[in-house]
Amino acid sequence: MFRFILIVALSITCIKSSAGLSAIKESKAEKILLVTVSETGLITVGKDMVSSDDLARYIQERLFKSYMGTGLMHNKITLVKEEPHTPDVVIEVVMKEIKAGQKRALTELCLQKHKKLFDNLNSRQQEKLRKQFPVLFQEPFITDNVTR
Repeated sequence: MFRFILIVALSITCIKSSAGLSAIKESKAEKILLVTVSETGLITVGKDMVSSDDLARYIQERLFKSYMGTGLMHNKITLVKEEPHTPDVVIEVVMKEIKAGQKRALTELCLQKHKKLFDNLNSRQQEKLRKQFPVLFQEPFITDNVTR
């Protein structure tokens, strides 16, 4: 009799915890990788300062480490000009580095999951990756200026 009560209690606990987990997953906010560029070309990603030479590697590592830890990646990358006078040349360099970081993360992901490069995957596999990890294919990054 004691075993039966224990099994029922454990079953109810498991059901409640799995329902709670799904509610937590649904309520999580969108994960955004925020890249901020100052007028002088200073790049900040989250709380980290990154040089333009290291930005592609940094983006790749952030996206891929997030995937390795949780199986998920950021939902999107947002590039913000800190001041309205930020030169277009600086923004172009940062956008080029972000795209390179996305490409490097995609290559690493494809090699990890499929042991092939993205271009060598069939169209169904490519489409599945596009749906599962849209941040790797995101194009426009810029939003309006922010004031601090």
